Amino acid sequence: MLRRLPVLLILKRPLSLTWRDTVFLGWFGPLGVSALFYLTMEAHRLGTNPVVLAGGTLVIAASTVVHGITTAPGLALYRKAANRAPEGAQ
Repeated sequence: MLRRLPVLLILKRPLSLTWRDTVFLGWFGPLGVSALFYLTMEAHRLGTNPVVLAGGTLVIAASTVVHGITTAPGLALYRKAANRAPEGAQ
C-alpha cells in the first residue's frame, strides 16, 4: 500500500487510469512472488540468519493471505464502481 499506490497515483494521468483502476492496481499488484524471490536470493547471497529469512517469509505469507482474503470484496466493490460510472469517466 505504501509503495505501489503512491506510484500509481503519480502515474494515474500519464497511464490514463481511472481512480477505480488506480486503487485496484495499487492494492492487488503482483509483488508477493517477487518479494519471496528477492528475499531468498539476498539471504543466500549475504548468508543471512535463518531467523531473518523465516521472518521475511512470514511477512510475505501474511501479506498474501490478507490480499487473498480481500480479493472477493475488492472485486465486488470494483464491479459496483464500474457499473455505476459512466463509460469513459475518470
